[in-house]
Amino acid sequence: MSNSLFTNLNILPEVQKVIDEMGFTTPTEIQEKAIPVLNDTDRDFVGQAQTGTGKTVAFVVPLLSKINTKSNYVQAIILAPTRELANQVESELVKLGKYTDVKSTCIYGGTDYDKQISALRNDRPHIVVGTPGRVIDMINKGHLRLDKARFCILDEADEMLTMGFFEDVQIVLSKFPNKRQLMMFSATMPKPIIRLIKNEFNNPIVVKIANMSLSNDDIEQKYFVVRDKHFKEALARLIDDAKDVYGIVFCRTKIETKEVGDDLKKRGLAVDVLNGDLGQFERDHAMRNFKTKKVNILVCTDVAARGIDIDNLTHVFNFGLPRDNESYVHRIGRTGRAGMKGKAYTIVGPKSSFAMKNIERHINKTIELAKLPSIDDLKRNLVEREVDAAAQILTAIKAKGEDFKTEVAFDLIVEKFSDLSQEELLKLMFVWKFNKEMRHYNNLSDIEKFSPSATISKPRKERPAHGRTPESRKKKHSGPRKYSKK
Repeated sequence: MSNSLFTNLNILPEVQKVIDEMGFTTPTEIQEKAIPVLNDTDRDFVGQAQTGTGKTVAFVVPLLSKINTKSNYVQAIILAPTRELANQVESELVKLGKYTDVKSTCIYGGTDYDKQISALRNDRPHIVVGTPGRVIDMINKGHLRLDKARFCILDEADEMLTMGFFEDVQIVLSKFPNKRQLMMFSATMPKPIIRLIKNEFNNPIVVKIANMSLSNDDIEQKYFVVRDKHFKEALARLIDDAKDVYGIVFCRTKIETKEVGDDLKKRGLAVDVLNGDLGQFERDHAMRNFKTKKVNILVCTDVAARGIDIDNLTHVFNFGLPRDNESYVHRIGRTGRAGMKGKAYTIVGPKSSFAMKNIERHINKTIELAKLPSIDDLKRNLVEREVDAAAQILTAIKAKGEDFKTEVAFDLIVEKFSDLSQEELLKLMFVWKFNKEMRHYNNLSDIEKFSPSATISKPRKERPAHGRTPESRKKKHSGPRKYSKK
């Protein structure tokens, strides 16, 4: 946590005014360390901090102070790996720059060229935010010129590498004049990123922020070990068991997101899917549904999740192991924000359960090995939710007293069931209300009998290379040896 204030960071007054209006007083650690440096120097810069730590503000605030608004040409390019993140960055530019004369636009694939070409030609933006592929297209077609540009920012550089944009980034950099300031913000520093820094950056200032989520006690972390064929049902059980769930399910591949999303929808859950195969309209629609809580579960890949900036997530579900320890940290860091409690649940197979120990060592924290909710647990939770809702209705009925009106048909129910006792009537209501759901739960796979602890194999005894222990050899060869005569 930063001990500084935004007012101590020598921010452009027009930008400080917006920050004050937004009610922000204390910067995050990356903001506190990056903003003063980028305000005062033209040296290249590398900032490493996890997703959700405010990296966007860390580079947008100083960039706004560097733009010469009296010149109508592109002075800065911000490259982002996904359309959602590009839109988010441009939105921050507009919001923080509303009292300045800085103009910006956003360009990305999956949408019509004409509107973006018109924005570049007619609006004369100072800053262009875009995905690498569309930026290169606009350069090659002559609609975007960088010969006078001075600033290039690579946001979420590690994800651009993961998505195969490494060469595209180098092409964009080659279009800049020699005198430029290159800034990179990344959650991780894999070897290709380090190589890019070595080849393209000039004596950069490096700021590295420790992962906040490594010691975040506001996140309850558990993992569940099940056979691969039961993954989907395990996920559905965890969602069913949660109260007021509003979360993200992370999958490793685009195909997996579709399969998981379809399965959850068949089970009656309010779910949308976000992956790179969707068109822009579909992606925007899915994000809008999730942000407005028309759906309470979003299934996506790590890449698609970049640009999702929501602070009130209750759950993060990992459908299988993340690709590395850092990805785990970034995923779970999306919940437990802004002083709220969050839950991070990971579903792994028996062969992958040992990898959770590596994650524990990485985050220096124990992750609880837990059992999935049983069928009986799910039944009780279902009834509890409905009873809580019924209790609220009962309170309203009692408050209205004699003024509570029923339809004429209610008399038919009184007449039909007048000979039942209170207990019999309650049993009838229970069967009437829950019979269908109970049958559904009874038809579920019996995966709770698969004990999580049983999936963690006991260490085997050391065996010699030839495959036999000395004891077994002794047992087999006890007694005199017999040789056949030839």
